[in-house]
Amino acid sequence: MGRTRELHALEAMLGEVENEGTALLLQGDPGVGKTALLDAVAAQARSNGLRVVRVVGGESEQELAFSALHQLLHPLLDHAAELPAFQSAVLEQVLSIREGSDLGRFAISAAALALLQTASRAYPLLVVVDDLHWIDRSSAEVLTFMTRRLSGCRAAFVMATRGGWNGFLDITGLRVLNVGPLSASDASALLDSRHPGLAEPTRRRLLEEAEGNALALVELPGQLTPAQRDGIDALPVNLPLSSRLESVFADRVRSLDTVTRFALLLTALDGQRPGNLRDIRAATVQAGHEWDDGLLETGERTGLIRVDHLAEQITFRHPLVRSCVVHMSPSGRRRTAHRALAAITEQHPERRAWHLAHAADEPDEAVALALTQAAERAQARGGTAEAAVAYRRAAELSQDPAERAHRLDKAAFAAAVAGLLETAQELASAQTAETLRSATTAAYVQFHREGDMDAVFRILLPAMEAAPRSTAAEDVEAFDDAFYVLLNAAVWGGRPEAWPGVYRVVDRVSEAARMCFDCVADPARTAHHVRERLDRMTATLSPGTPLRRVNWLIYTAMYLDCFTDYDGVWRDRVGADAYDSLRFTVVARTHEAFMRGDWDRTVAVATHGIADATVHDYNLMHVVFTYGLAMVASGRGDEEALRKYCDTIATWAEPRRAQLLMSTLNECRARAAMGRGDFEEAYQLASEVTPAGELPPHFPHFQRFFLDLVESAMRTGRKAQARAHVAAGQRARLGAVSPHLEVILAAAAAIAAPDEQAGELYEAALAIPDVSVWTYDHARIRLLYGEWLRRRREYKAARAQLSAALELFEQRLKAPLWAQRARNELRAAGVGVGVPQDGRAAAMSAQERRIAELAAKGLSNKEIGQQLNISPRTAGAHLYRVFPKLGITSRAALRDALRMIEEAQTV
Repeated sequence: MGRTRELHALEAMLGEVENEGTALLLQGDPGVGKTALLDAVAAQARSNGLRVVRVVGGESEQELAFSALHQLLHPLLDHAAELPAFQSAVLEQVLSIREGSDLGRFAISAAALALLQTASRAYPLLVVVDDLHWIDRSSAEVLTFMTRRLSGCRAAFVMATRGGWNGFLDITGLRVLNVGPLSASDASALLDSRHPGLAEPTRRRLLEEAEGNALALVELPGQLTPAQRDGIDALPVNLPLSSRLESVFADRVRSLDTVTRFALLLTALDGQRPGNLRDIRAATVQAGHEWDDGLLETGERTGLIRVDHLAEQITFRHPLVRSCVVHMSPSGRRRTAHRALAAITEQHPERRAWHLAHAADEPDEAVALALTQAAERAQARGGTAEAAVAYRRAAELSQDPAERAHRLDKAAFAAAVAGLLETAQELASAQTAETLRSATTAAYVQFHREGDMDAVFRILLPAMEAAPRSTAAEDVEAFDDAFYVLLNAAVWGGRPEAWPGVYRVVDRVSEAARMCFDCVADPARTAHHVRERLDRMTATLSPGTPLRRVNWLIYTAMYLDCFTDYDGVWRDRVGADAYDSLRFTVVARTHEAFMRGDWDRTVAVATHGIADATVHDYNLMHVVFTYGLAMVASGRGDEEALRKYCDTIATWAEPRRAQLLMSTLNECRARAAMGRGDFEEAYQLASEVTPAGELPPHFPHFQRFFLDLVESAMRTGRKAQARAHVAAGQRARLGAVSPHLEVILAAAAAIAAPDEQAGELYEAALAIPDVSVWTYDHARIRLLYGEWLRRRREYKAARAQLSAALELFEQRLKAPLWAQRARNELRAAGVGVGVPQDGRAAAMSAQERRIAELAAKGLSNKEIGQQLNISPRTAGAHLYRVFPKLGITSRAALRDALRMIEEAQTV
């Protein structure tokens, strides 16, 4: 895989061998895939009719003179009889077939070349030499002689050696082809082909460790446990090596003296950052060794390390060297190295804590405490996976059973937040007594993986009600974490019977949690001052703010449709690394991108979210992101995609009675119906979830139905229902909740208003500051206003509004059905000329033509009126005028008459 360039070079060489001998040397790191290339060229040579001879260097035979030459010449000895007698005798003596006096090196080399030339007359030859660096000196000298004298010999030599280490062969004048690491895409393809189904974090770590080394990609996964391959257990700091991988570098490591090996072990355990040479030097002395600035030269000469004296940095030439150094060091030696490193890292508490933890071979409360503090700092930066590992190790080192249980609780919850749901469940179930933390973890897993809202309440609510009241920061944090899961289960479950339990515990949560509750529990009545509270909390954020508090702010802003206003601010205040670790930001970005009309971004972000949710078994989030894709499909009128997404949502949500998710089906299908002009269906779908005149409590998605319900009600003659819904929104002062709701309410008021008042209300809606931010709603307002202007025969003003709507629908949103609605209205407003009829000038207006087309499809006058926002009587009057112009007397003849017009236009 990924060796197209190298294979082309090798195939070209095989093409030359018929006319001219040639030699090529492959150079590359151990395990990079040189042997695979040799195998490939050998197979190709055989299929081309070449005879293949293989030679493999071996460390154990390096002291045996002519051991490699024996591998080369012995298969060709059947041609020795064709040589002059003295050359045949030389070869037999070299190969120990007969005894004789000492031979000169030239005689041996000339006889070997003569045998090669003779054998190649019968068949072209390919000589494949692997592990050239291990070939004995005598054989290497003969090979050097032969490869320089291949003119007129139908033989090709392909040799492979480790980069920078050619053994005894003189490569002067040889063509050299460097075999580098696989590219990122090829490395991924190789790993996926050999080890499909790896968890994404495991896969990423293996790709990082292998750095394109083919052998590592093939071998490393086989050394992992099933839980590590599935992403359930974290991978160790140093990955375990197979015997094949260890052998790649082991011989070089063994060649080092004790102090140099210890220095490399320190480097492997403490990292390869700039300036690490100072720490390695200090730790070596701390362990009782004498430091010599020249002791690393051997490591450099053998190609294991690089030393940058200017940056005072030691780095390994390949990550596998680091793993090999650690793997070959006894456990006692590793603990000694960790203790030495801990002693010189007092200024770096997290590094010191981990070194102490690795050095410990029995419980130690002081070390457990240091590691707990390191976990807390990692968690504050968003490193929840790292925190889970640290808490778990701290629990193992705890001497106090109560502290051990407390740390296991924290490890379990951190693992859950990190997406390691199986690990979280395992850690939570390891507790002998249930705590609020363990209950929260178990409920978190049930919520995200199983989607079992009943189980969340069954597990969590009793634990929350039984928890003692406390103002301690850690207890408040634990209660907030539990409330976060409970509130989400109530929202997505969407069942009225769940909410009383939430109300029983809401008075015990933090202000951030209470603010979010006010935004989502009953937003039409309790969310009016949440935006101001959100501003105040944002002003208090700093890098030390617990990330869970930021999650509450993200959740709140998403339901206020103002996440984008804060996204960058929060990132700067909290710190980019910590903020970007919050998984819920992806949900918020998906939602906000749709609301603001950036539908291409919605698809991109939702697709990324689905990939992450799939890897971590966040099954509910998978469905939530699918809902994001369904919103775009519904807006763009992609019925096939919408059907697929709705089926996915329904299959998962229906058996779990996740009512909010089920309501998204009505929402998306109603939006699609509005786009294609099926207003009766849109009304039925919308009113089923939010009846006209009602803003249901505990349903934070009510605003996503609002405009569709009002417009579809008006289009289907349900003016009273439409106006009742607008009145309900005005009584609830929805415009004060968020800028987006202000736009939605203003648009709905204009749609439902008496005809003589609508113009002023449309103008008011378009005058709202930043109305254009909400592209979809803005385009709809312009379309509806343009329709109203066209009906009043204000064609110039209508065309301005309709043209703007068309551009937004077509260029920004890429919503073809909505764009067609705008085009139809433009035609009705006089954009264009009459339609030719049977070669004569057409007497039909654009409006008459549109009505005729709808009637030809079988629509009644009432249905035509709903589509075009005119009365059934007006539709009938237009048709009455159209019939004589087309020369027909009935609706049944409309289709044929219009087809004749189309044919005439084509001619």
